[in-house]
Amino acid sequence: MEQSLTSDQLRLRPLDAGDHQRVLAVIDEWWGGRRMSSRLSHVFFVHFRPTSFVLECDGELLGFLIGLVSQTAPDEAYVHFVGVHPGYRQLGLGRRLYGRFCTVAGLRGCEVARSHTAPENRLSIAFHQALGFAIDPGDGDVDGVSVWRDYAGPGEHRVRFVKRLGFVVPKLSSATRPLGPEPAAAVGW
Repeated sequence: MEQSLTSDQLRLRPLDAGDHQRVLAVIDEWWGGRRMSSRLSHVFFVHFRPTSFVLECDGELLGFLIGLVSQTAPDEAYVHFVGVHPGYRQLGLGRRLYGRFCTVAGLRGCEVARSHTAPENRLSIAFHQALGFAIDPGDGDVDGVSVWRDYAGPGEHRVRFVKRLGFVVPKLSSATRPLGPEPAAAVGW
């Protein structure tokens, strides 16, 4: 497959439980050999489907995003994991995944989107900032970047990001809220 893609070649859809093995098969390779697969439980692929997505072209997995609406702070959405095939980076696929997530989160009444990354992941930091995320000031500093110390466990500092969503749909009561994935027409990006 060529590195240039058109929108009509791409399929962006909610993930399903069957995508778990597909993502696990590539994630460590996509992260340059770092062992990341243990961070993606099957639970995410079952319980966060309405706010998590895969991006495909002709059946090939090009990217995925695992996100959720916070049960503790229902006006906040959180991206747990996002990945794009290394051969297809710099084509706007990560932006498209985040765009769908933020649109769906806004439709679900969220006012804020959050995420985090490791302080050494400078590409991720730049990517989030290019999407309009701000660094959430933490309680420490690593190489000039504000971090939250021990955020992912002892010695596992993280850069946290926050973004105000540009719109919010009034919250629906649980009796009127749709149970399935958001309609495809709700894609803002």
